[in-house]
Amino acid sequence: MIGRAAVSLAAAFLTATIAAGNSPIAQPSCDRSSLVVRNTSVWMPTGVLRNRDVVVRDGRIAAIEPSASRAPAEIRTIDGAGHTLLPGFVDLHLHFVIPGGLQAGEKPRTDVSDISGRQLLRSGITSGRLHLATLDEAVALKRGSADPCQPWPRVQVGGPGLSGAVERDYGNFQGARSTDDAVAKIEKFRGAAVDWVAIHDADRFAPGVLETIARAARAASIRLMAAGSTPAEIAAALTIQPDTLDYFDRSAAPRYPDEILQAMRKQPNLALVPTPGVPFRTVAYVKTPSLLENPAGFDQLVERDRTFVIATAKKDLAGPEAGRSERVMQSLPEKFQQLRGLGLTMAVGSDAGSTLHFPADAIWWDLEAWRSLGVPHREVLMAATEAGARVLRTADTGRIAVGSRADFILYRGEVESGPFEVSRVLAVVKEGVRHR
Repeated sequence: MIGRAAVSLAAAFLTATIAAGNSPIAQPSCDRSSLVVRNTSVWMPTGVLRNRDVVVRDGRIAAIEPSASRAPAEIRTIDGAGHTLLPGFVDLHLHFVIPGGLQAGEKPRTDVSDISGRQLLRSGITSGRLHLATLDEAVALKRGSADPCQPWPRVQVGGPGLSGAVERDYGNFQGARSTDDAVAKIEKFRGAAVDWVAIHDADRFAPGVLETIARAARAASIRLMAAGSTPAEIAAALTIQPDTLDYFDRSAAPRYPDEILQAMRKQPNLALVPTPGVPFRTVAYVKTPSLLENPAGFDQLVERDRTFVIATAKKDLAGPEAGRSERVMQSLPEKFQQLRGLGLTMAVGSDAGSTLHFPADAIWWDLEAWRSLGVPHREVLMAATEAGARVLRTADTGRIAVGSRADFILYRGEVESGPFEVSRVLAVVKEGVRHR
């Protein structure tokens, strides 16, 4: 979870440039011509289709065919021989920020959202849900990311989080102080065409305010994402039947209380978006500090920024976050299995951009966290693709099928054995445009 660092200095810059049609992040070239990925192994939830050619036209998958002896000369080609073609990942909890920010200069940095967006896409995230942003930033990122030529994941957006802790009021977080205040804030969200409202500290709202938020949001066709980090917060959030419950119980309790699990089970349409990657990664850094300097985490950063980010991360690792993550990891295996046992939809949300969770490879740490918690490879991949697409209600993403958006990852070798590794990502394609 991030706080003030999520308030991007780039919001006004992005709004102005995208509105003017002069995106700061346009590719030097954007080839949207037809494409074929040749002789690849196509991963699907039901199994792997080997020796296939996947043909893309107009940003959509036009055909999945047995491999031909050769591709037409006039079509762009990616050689998939010996590699696996995965659907583009759908990340339900991400931030367009870099932990700790970037090296300051004479002027405020306006490129943080751009760089982190590029990192997210190049890691294989082709669509997702942006959590916590100012309204201006949400509007700009949603509009810009919809363009296949923009090197960011395509996102649905939430505006500022609405918090029952009214003192949390700084751009990307806003306290809802009364029912009238809640209605006014939701009306602003509706005017900005945000897709989700993020509710935090649900157990701390004044009487009637949480229910008013839910009622006003649904009337405005805005969906509800609720944070669930403690039993009290989860219990309060469940009273408004949110669409998703993000995070997991981070309290010192060894298990979820039975009454909380029963309340979740009574909401079959609830989707769970746990975020185990942050503590999993932090504890790995505690055990092996040299991992902090793995180049995989710093894609797209110049050396000056890389040095600054690593120095900031080392300070964070020496702070309370490390001990907190070690404590959380003690009960996480049991709690994660309790959530799996509910039979509800579970989807991957990386919380990329949170402390020590660099966007460039965050989702791969999350996939590994799920795997380390006993989830089979195929179930992990389903949670990172089709499950997220179902939650976003985007039927043409999260799968490789004729008619779907041509969002995919070419992954070196087999994907259903061994660790998940970002270093094995050979290509990332968003709506037929290659971005890696």
